[in-house]
Amino acid sequence: MKSIFISIICMLASFSVGAQSQAEAFIKEAQQFLAAKNYQQAQLSLQDAINDINTIIAVQIGDALPAEINGLKSDGDAEVNAGAMGMMGGGMSIVKNYSHPSKKENEAEVQILANSPMLASINMFMSNPAMLGEGYKSVRVGTRRAILKSEMEDFYDDSASKKIRSSELQIPLSQTLITINLKGFATEQEELAFASKLDIDKLSALLGN
Repeated sequence: MKSIFISIICMLASFSVGAQSQAEAFIKEAQQFLAAKNYQQAQLSLQDAINDINTIIAVQIGDALPAEINGLKSDGDAEVNAGAMGMMGGGMSIVKNYSHPSKKENEAEVQILANSPMLASINMFMSNPAMLGEGYKSVRVGTRRAILKSEMEDFYDDSASKKIRSSELQIPLSQTLITINLKGFATEQEELAFASKLDIDKLSALLGN
């Protein structure tokens, strides 16, 4: 077990963190516990370091999301939740919302979830599109395969209602699932054009996927 902790400490110590990060302090604390053979406390300190590093990564990813995409503007900074699940972290989520300045029905939510429990089933459907249920279809976002589900729903505005498209687009990476909820787009092509502006390759690199 000692050799495992040493490997983890070396990996975390090599990670470049900012001045505001607590990760370096947690790593030093873990080394002290390790020297005292207090492996349980060393593990907890390492988990704190991983959580802090996850926060740094999640903020970087949130900042990498565009402020405006095809006329839809972000409603502010991305919402970040970097709580780790398991010893080596994961489970971080980044959510950013977009809305059209004049078309109230036209909006999008981008959600990035690391180690999503849905990845296994999504990848299974990707490898066998015939298993997709009604309303689902396999599409491409750039060079990446994705699953799109669309339906029409009522949108109410000023006591009037109209039908709008409501779609969910899921783009699996190796360890991360990107889900985009889209409302009020005129066509599937417009939805895919929105998704393609996210620069999935850059996000994938930041995520280490």
